[in-house]
Amino acid sequence: MTAIALIRMKGLFSMPPKMRGALESFKLSRLYACTLVNTDDSTKGMIQCCKDVVSYGEVDKETVTLLLTKRGKKLDGKRLTPEEAKKAADEFMAGKKLSATGVSSVFYLSPPKGGIGERKLHVPFGPLGKNPEIMDLISRMA
Repeated sequence: MTAIALIRMKGLFSMPPKMRGALESFKLSRLYACTLVNTDDSTKGMIQCCKDVVSYGEVDKETVTLLLTKRGKKLDGKRLTPEEAKKAADEFMAGKKLSATGVSSVFYLSPPKGGIGERKLHVPFGPLGKNPEIMDLISRMA
């Protein structure tokens, strides 16, 4: 199983109900909300459903640790210490869910420093869909 980060990049305007349901399942309720998931068949199907409004890609352990130390919160709303963040990142990369480790699975990020990125002619809005540079984007937003 690989770890995937999903970042919501677009709002709710004229979104199909199936896509809204997938975003609610991932708990991506706001713009620039991020979540970490381990992939399985059902998760891949939900990602495919909402690929037009999210940016997603595989992340490594360092990026997960960075995200947890800067933006991670416990289920009761308190901030994580660096030691707790490192332990939660190890458990998440081993295959456990973040909520099972006592950490909230949603991270509210700020807009990326330096902008979202270059828009291509064939892509309507920056880095939507599968993004190979997701780790760089997370480090600019965390």
